[in-house]
Amino acid sequence: MKSETKKDRGTFLDRLTSIIETKVAPPLMKLSQMRYLSTLQQTFITLMPYLILGATATLVLNFGGLFAEGSGLNMPDVANTINSIIEPCRPWLLQIVFVTINLIALLTTILNGYYLGRYYEDKDKRVSPVVAAVVAMIAFLCFIDFAALSENFDWPSYIMGSPSLFGGIVISICAVEIYRFLIKKNLTIKMPEGVPPMITAAFTSMIPVCAIVILFSILGQGIAGFKFLDLLNEGFSYLVIGGSGPVPQFIGFFLDRILWFVGLHGSSIVSSVMQPIWTTMITDNINAFASGMDIPFMFTEQWINFYVRVSVLPIAILCWRSRVKRFKVLGKLSLPGTVFNIAEPIMYGLPIVLNPLMFVPWVLGFSVLFIFNAVLGVLGLTPPIVAMVVWTMPAPIAALIGSGFNPVALIISLMNFVLVYFIFLPFFRVMERQELKIEEENEKAIENSDLELNESGG
Repeated sequence: MKSETKKDRGTFLDRLTSIIETKVAPPLMKLSQMRYLSTLQQTFITLMPYLILGATATLVLNFGGLFAEGSGLNMPDVANTINSIIEPCRPWLLQIVFVTINLIALLTTILNGYYLGRYYEDKDKRVSPVVAAVVAMIAFLCFIDFAALSENFDWPSYIMGSPSLFGGIVISICAVEIYRFLIKKNLTIKMPEGVPPMITAAFTSMIPVCAIVILFSILGQGIAGFKFLDLLNEGFSYLVIGGSGPVPQFIGFFLDRILWFVGLHGSSIVSSVMQPIWTTMITDNINAFASGMDIPFMFTEQWINFYVRVSVLPIAILCWRSRVKRFKVLGKLSLPGTVFNIAEPIMYGLPIVLNPLMFVPWVLGFSVLFIFNAVLGVLGLTPPIVAMVVWTMPAPIAALIGSGFNPVALIISLMNFVLVYFIFLPFFRVMERQELKIEEENEKAIENSDLELNESGG
């Protein structure tokens, strides 16, 4: 009776998996599918190439500083040579930074307006994604005091850059929601049948657009002493600071590991909530690096990717070296992909997903690795990340480039690869022994069946 009760209840990991699948995962999945978070995900995915380009231009512009006198490398002649090569390219490299990193808030506002408009277009064909994008942009610009701009028009970095990112998101959502609401209430100019669709769409949006621009212009510049955008920026800066520490970042990372373990794409679910904070952090780091200032944030998304999450390459190597035929084949097939951070073959082929033996190294082992690296970061031993690198870049190289070519970042990332290997090694060996027994039993069963067949045939 007792054994049946135990069997019914299952193991601790079975119960934990069931709780995650039924209690933890559904609300998180539902949260990630909220229209605002979903449109923000699409926005930041679209922006990724531009942010990487801007970060790369920033690195190139500041490459000579790595060798400057008084720096860690302290090679002023090399620094002067590099700067002399870069100097002719400085104008267009700066232009790349201005139109990417320094316009992040404006670009986010426009794209978020577009994707939110596209979401509502599926429900009401009168809603135009293009109109939503333009009205979101104009609403954001309503909060900028153009009369106070400098003679050089030197405004992007401090008005349309990362400090206004959250403000731009809120304004774009409000503008599109008002636009959609007014159309839903039929507060539009109705055109007779036969008028071309383009003309009809323009007149349909006229009243909502006029109402939004007037309202936001009054909020932006019509109330003396009231700076709505500044208040938003200041308020959300506390959110970024609160979410940038090791504890909230660890909670997000722990959820990521748990969700992956039960077969869900943990990175996508967690990033749907954390992405605005992460984007603000890395763009602030890039700007600080470009200005020669102290780097404000250590625990960025890139820090997690390059130092902690690294890759499942060490697990693929364990498979490749295994005596188990299935593992060896899996290792050979997955090695090229894992070098470039493709994890799915190992996650579902080994598997790690829903594998009780892999729970400890995947969830708890990676958690310990996070804490270890967080301690190094707090002690100032880990170089902060000051650039965005494409996610398929191997982690050690990405850490080297992302840290501004600091060799310590390369060493720490490689060290973490080794740690991942040894964290998984004992658990993999147990799994390997189990698989070898199964292989031996299968081979004996095949031999016996062949023997019986031969005997019956004789």
